[in-house]
Amino acid sequence: MLPEGMLAEVSSCQDLMRCAYNLSEFELEVYKRLTEVSPVRADDLAKLLGKERSTVYRALQKLMSCGMCYRETKALGRGGYYHVYAAVEKTELKRKLEQCVEDWHWKMKQALEKFGEGF
Repeated sequence: MLPEGMLAEVSSCQDLMRCAYNLSEFELEVYKRLTEVSPVRADDLAKLLGKERSTVYRALQKLMSCGMCYRETKALGRGGYYHVYAAVEKTELKRKLEQCVEDWHWKMKQALEKFGEGF
């Protein structure tokens, strides 16, 4: 849901994603890179971004919790597994953001209907 105090700061798609999902600049950068190189392992993404794997992994966890990326498990031929991460399609992200904006709009309309009751 869009944080009410941040509405004035929204002027671009990146601003909307940052506001709607409370993302940092780095998390947005990770998402952008994912759209370019998906699917990718966290350690390979860390090398591309010049960051520690744990830092990139935390950003990926946040993006997954927001529904902006997903993880797939791949099997290794001789046993074991690894994970690759991919960005959701931009059309899917747009649909999610539209729903977020609609939910926020509905809540603001509800608050306006009750205006003065709690004052």
